[in-house]
Amino acid sequence: MKNRNVTGIVLAIIYCIVLFVILTDAPPGEAPNNPLWVYSMIPLGAVVITFLFDYVIKFDLFDFFKKKERMNGGKNDRIKNCQ
Repeated sequence: MKNRNVTGIVLAIIYCIVLFVILTDAPPGEAPNNPLWVYSMIPLGAVVITFLFDYVIKFDLFDFFKKKERMNGGKNDRIKNCQ
C-alpha cells in the first residue's frame, strides 16, 4: 500500500464536513435549494485536495512531527532538560 499523505486526508475530511454544512444550511422550515451538481463538489474537492498533497505539495505535517521525534531519539525535550 502506498504511503498516503495524512495532512491531505485530514484536510479533505474537514473540507467535506464544512461544505456539507454550508450546502445543507437553510432557513428554518425550508429545504435547501441547491442544484444537484453542487453536491458533487464534495467528493471532487476531496479528491483534488488529496491529489495536491500527494503529488504536488508533498508536505505532510504529521510525517514532519514523526521525523522530528525520531531525530530526538524518541524522547521529549523537556525530559532531557530535567535530568
